[in-house]
Amino acid sequence: MSIKVDYDKYTIDELFEAYSSVDRKQYPENFTRIKAAIAKKQGGSYSCPKCQCGGYETSEMYAAQDRFESVLDYETGKFVTVSCMDCGFTELYKKSASVTGSLLDFFVS
Repeated sequence: MSIKVDYDKYTIDELFEAYSSVDRKQYPENFTRIKAAIAKKQGGSYSCPKCQCGGYETSEMYAAQDRFESVLDYETGKFVTVSCMDCGFTELYKKSASVTGSLLDFFVS
């Protein structure tokens, strides 16, 4: 029998921590409730195209487009990633950058 925890009172950071540390096999009900609480806090209508989970994580990814950029440690390919919390399916979205921002990135890095 698992302990009934009120995940609605958790912050989003605490929920991500609980998600990464809960034993999914031993406490499947809590795991499902944590995922639901994360999806609720994130809001929106995200649904994984692969498994229909509602929870997701986002991050940014930078990629050099050719060897010259790679040598200079300069990335022009900027992407936003959206990853499903359940199955890990990840979508990439190209992030548009202004010319000024690109030049600033070049001189700052």
